[in-house]
Amino acid sequence: MISLRNIDKSFSGVQVLFNICADIEDNKVTAVIGENGAGKSTLMNIAGGAISEYSGTIILNGKEVKFRNTRDANDNGITIIHQELNILPDLTAGENIFLGREPLNHSLIDYKKIYEQSDKILKPFRFPFPSDIKMRRLSVGWQQIVEIARALTLNSQIIIMDEPTSALSENETGILFEKIRYLRDQGKTILFISHRISEVLEISDNIIVLRDGKISASVKTGETTREELIRHMAGEKTASTLNSYKNNSGDEVLKLENISVEGSSVNLSDIDFTLHKGEVLGVAGLLGSGRTELLKFIFGESGKKYKGKIFFKNKNYSPSSAAASIKNGIIYLPENRKEEGIFADHSIQFNAAVSVLEKYESYGLLNQTRERTSVNEKFSDLHVKRNSLDQKIRTLSGGNQQKVLLARILLTDPEIILLDDPTRGIDISSKDEIYDLIGEISSKGISIIITSSEIPELLRLCSRILILSDGKQTALINTSEKDSHEILKYAFKQL
Repeated sequence: MISLRNIDKSFSGVQVLFNICADIEDNKVTAVIGENGAGKSTLMNIAGGAISEYSGTIILNGKEVKFRNTRDANDNGITIIHQELNILPDLTAGENIFLGREPLNHSLIDYKKIYEQSDKILKPFRFPFPSDIKMRRLSVGWQQIVEIARALTLNSQIIIMDEPTSALSENETGILFEKIRYLRDQGKTILFISHRISEVLEISDNIIVLRDGKISASVKTGETTREELIRHMAGEKTASTLNSYKNNSGDEVLKLENISVEGSSVNLSDIDFTLHKGEVLGVAGLLGSGRTELLKFIFGESGKKYKGKIFFKNKNYSPSSAAASIKNGIIYLPENRKEEGIFADHSIQFNAAVSVLEKYESYGLLNQTRERTSVNEKFSDLHVKRNSLDQKIRTLSGGNQQKVLLARILLTDPEIILLDDPTRGIDISSKDEIYDLIGEISSKGISIIITSSEIPELLRLCSRILILSDGKQTALINTSEKDSHEILKYAFKQL
């Protein structure tokens, strides 16, 4: 058993954990939930050795321990899988799995053994590639699977999973849950951090709820409900009213006719749809279906070789580059904010204004007062929790980082916004804020194409949903006529 006693933690003088005391039951799945900034990841980073400076005590199997780093925690049987992927993109999947523990043959790395063992480890996850594929060629979801496989090779007794399903579709989540149950039945202890209450209720045995750095509840899963958990997470705050933002009656803004794309990680085919002014169009599909590849193609980031016709505002159009797309008012928010979105060591003001600095120029000089005022107003609209505009973005929670990136997009006055799984890793309250923001944006005539691994999210937000399966468009449906099961049927059509 691992026990946490009187754990306190501060960053730059701001206390984020307050007197945390918890006993984690052996051979069980214990979920840790809470809103962004509640302290979930910080607490798990302490338990997993990623944070070594804190107050309080960790007791492991009856003995007090103090981990200097994650390797120290690994040696004591604890492995942590971080929400933000910790991979080496220029190495292969197999090399990442055995990084630092490579099998040798006559003092040389035995790559044959690496790939044979990696293929075997990845097989239960239905990994569709050979393990000698470079990590940068994989989508975020498949990179996540490789991270999980790497953790399982360490033969740890305690495995901490920080938002492991945030980039996974329902199908891949089901596969992961099968593996988690198998590990639990083999005597492993799992700490499972998630924002998704439905997943927590499905996979966990016990639940710890954090709110504002304190434990607000510790319950048996079978003895609680979704409503009770939300109340423990939000305190006196009330959840926002469910709204639907559905409009496809405006003028045609973007049209793709019989588009096929080669040269990206997933080839696209039979893409045929029209996007209207002020419409929220969803893109659904399983991991590897081509959701991200479609958005990147429209943005001009991939797939220079394509067949078919594209019209933007009723004129022939070719997505030649990201720079050209931005100039035309087509903006893309990537799913991997850590690698593709934020400038981690820069301020939140810089991260928001970096794309529109020319707006604040006057006679060749930057008007910082206008810039700060504009950015601050946008942050207030999006409820970005911050100490100052000079605060480094890496010090914010994942949800607040995402809001800063949304502020960056809105400051460009876009015509079309491409949102790639924008609520990935976001807590319930922040999701509702983003949903409201999407409704507000679309009501102003801005068109949105949004992907999500959560089908109910698309049903809630979108007037229509385009469904991909193995890169092929299999359906374009009106959301008022279909449900999640119907969408999954089309998502599996090519598989």
